[in-house]
Amino acid sequence: MTLSTGSLPTAAAFNEQLIRRAFWIGCVAICSSAFAFGAVYPWAYWPVASICAISGALALIALRRSVNVGISRSLAIALALVLSAAALQLVPLPMRALNAISPHASYILRELYPDEALGLSRAHSLSISPSATWMALALYGSLVVFLAGFSCVLSVIHPRRFVEALTVAGVLMALCGIIQNSLGSERIYGFWTPEMAGAQSFGPFVNKNHFAGWILLVLPVTLGLFLAGLDKALAYRRGWRDRLLWFSSTEANRLALLGAAVLVMGLSLVLTMSRSGITALAVAVLMCAGYVAIRARTHARSGVATIYLAVLVVTLAGYVGTDAIAAHFSKINWSEFNNRRGVWIDTLNIARDFPVAGAGLNAFQSADLIYQRHNLEQHFSASHNDYLQLLAEGGVLLTVPIVFALLIAARDIARRFHGTRGTTAWWLRAGAVTALLAISLQELVDFSLQIPANAVLFAAVCALAFHRAPERRDTAPGAAKRVTVFSTGHSSIR
Repeated sequence: MTLSTGSLPTAAAFNEQLIRRAFWIGCVAICSSAFAFGAVYPWAYWPVASICAISGALALIALRRSVNVGISRSLAIALALVLSAAALQLVPLPMRALNAISPHASYILRELYPDEALGLSRAHSLSISPSATWMALALYGSLVVFLAGFSCVLSVIHPRRFVEALTVAGVLMALCGIIQNSLGSERIYGFWTPEMAGAQSFGPFVNKNHFAGWILLVLPVTLGLFLAGLDKALAYRRGWRDRLLWFSSTEANRLALLGAAVLVMGLSLVLTMSRSGITALAVAVLMCAGYVAIRARTHARSGVATIYLAVLVVTLAGYVGTDAIAAHFSKINWSEFNNRRGVWIDTLNIARDFPVAGAGLNAFQSADLIYQRHNLEQHFSASHNDYLQLLAEGGVLLTVPIVFALLIAARDIARRFHGTRGTTAWWLRAGAVTALLAISLQELVDFSLQIPANAVLFAAVCALAFHRAPERRDTAPGAAKRVTVFSTGHSSIR
């Protein structure tokens, strides 16, 4: 973002500094959380949550008087309703009222807490594990602030800058995984042994599926930037001479690097042999092919993009081996969904006994101590299906506002698409939506979004999907765009 600060008042220049700092602090939160073992340990996720809150708060302070930036007011209200519903689970209630809302709560509490078993407690919250719910509430609150603020940042700073930074982090992450896989080491960075028994680490992440989830959030966004550059490059080149000369340009080199970055990240994901990750990646590539078919105005544009996507798929499958991938998928016990069916049944039993207010946000691990009836050789800390787990933990109290927020979010994203036709922002938004849908598909059989690093990145990708930068249609390569930044009437050139 190039800003002309010479004629701006001191307050506006100060706000611009806050926006820049919010941007880089947000990038630090995303990268540090990922490389700090996914921020699954308290020493990592509490600092990351604080950094996210600071980034979001700085942006909201800088753009507090701005218009047409960030998430919509209706979405902010919906997210606040989710926060309020989760907070209600922490309100202490008399035992009689608690039993009326959650009849099975007394039995669970007596099993979990000695004072409850002795009848020493006269009140308890709806959550069977208030400390776990408090933690989830604090982390969720920091991510909401980060989402609201970072969407404002991306409405001022061109989102391409963020995607480029994210691509660099994605390539470094992928290389960590590829190198570790080639060495056959089970230790993260060669020295850290995960505390979780039986963990299948990959790269900096304790679990390979969670690594795949992080890559799923980055790769489609980078692919969107690549397709945007390809679409723009082909739009302004007429004749073979211009196109041949273009290959020696800086723009061509940049596209080549983006294409290679997508390939490296895709290779790292396939090497995890995460079935959910590979399946979601295949869906993401198909969605991008659909975007190409819809947006391409000439056969040349659609043909080049389609060829690249085909080469991407063939290269990834060929490097690992289609036989190896097929054999890995054939090992699944489909009747048990790879030992997930049992924990899903246990989760549904919790949801059945706590239909109104749920067992408490982030309280599944405590509830499953009592409800687990399947796969007793290990204890499940998550249900391996975040949708079922939210139903069990939140009941109607939390599920209704979440569904409402999702509907508002879908409406807002659809509106943003119409406002950015023919621009790079359209492709970046398409990449963000693809990433969100890909991770949503993986959540059917896993819990990647419960990993703090993935949750932070998810919030940032949501900000990319929600941002509403007032861009104009590209009319020439490198054309400048004048956009309103502050309500003071001053503007910036991108």
